[in-house]
Formats: sequence, structure tokens, C-alpha cells
Amino acid sequence: MDQTLRNLVAKIAETTPDFPPDAHLRDDLNVDSVRALELMFEVEKEFSIRVPEQRYGEVRTFADLVRVVGSLKGS
Repeated sequence: MDQTLRNLVAKIAETTPDFPPDAHLRDDLNVDSVRALELMFEVEKEFSIRVPEQRYGEVRTFADLVRVVGSLKGS
């Protein structure tokens, strides 16, 4: 799951997937609000999950994204 998420973030952020887990999506990877929505849609599609909008605010870093997706996937 980690590598798949890493690749999705890298695609959206137009960067390489070798960023640290604590990389801030907005500040370090330049994922603005439009790209953040695109990322969440891609995550939902890739993992066949639904991310409730109220959970979006929990995702600030890559590690946050892994945690939220993991909790929704039950792993």
C-alpha cells in the first residue's frame, strides 16, 4: 500500500516517489487544494474505498495519508 500511495502522490505532485514519510503534501510537495482533491479521488479509485470529506483535513503529510487509507481499508 505504501508504494502505491507513494506513486500516486508523486504523480499528482509531479515529483519522484522518494520523499520522506513526514513530507508535508502542501509545503514540501506543492500539492495545492485542487491537486489534493485529485489525489483523494485517485486514492479512492485505486483502493476501492470512500474517503469521507471530513477525513480530508486529517491528511497533511504522506504519513497521514497512509494512516487514513490504512484505517479505511482495515489494515
